[in-house]
Amino acid sequence: MRVWLKTRQVDGLLPSKKHFFVDCTVLFSEEEKAIINARGLGQHYFQIGSNVPPPATWLRPLAALLKATSPLVFLAGCVAGIGMSIAGRGDAVMGFAFFVALGMLLGGIALNRHASVAEKPAQTITLGALINNPSFSVHAVDNATAKAVDLDVRTILEQVKSGLLANAQIEAAEVFEL
Repeated sequence: MRVWLKTRQVDGLLPSKKHFFVDCTVLFSEEEKAIINARGLGQHYFQIGSNVPPPATWLRPLAALLKATSPLVFLAGCVAGIGMSIAGRGDAVMGFAFFVALGMLLGGIALNRHASVAEKPAQTITLGALINNPSFSVHAVDNATAKAVDLDVRTILEQVKSGLLANAQIEAAEVFEL
């Protein structure tokens, strides 16, 4: 097993907001891949911290506001569009209001989904998924936490390696007296 660990810093929307991630790439040797396949260990997993920063506190209320007001924007656009059609000025307002309302609704759904994903405290990584996609990231609130996450990842991967070695051979039958 070959492992690469790297800590990276990413700037947030504001210059004062920083995000830290520990990026990990795990490449199994052909022997380890054979052990995983032969013993059916692809579904074995380990859990590690989340790969996305926690959501901002205003994210859920904004999502609810967008989803709640989108029908009102659509209705107001329809009323204004019908009024403008009757006045003979065209109905472009209705089409514009439809797309704005649709954008607001989809934006609210996307923000709500992002908040749900970001609130998960951990990610589950299976050995089978790690063979197919050998990279994963873990979010840390600061550089000191990133160092602790680095140690956690090393410990977990050492346990995975020892588990693979323990599964390499099935013990032969043994006879003993008690």
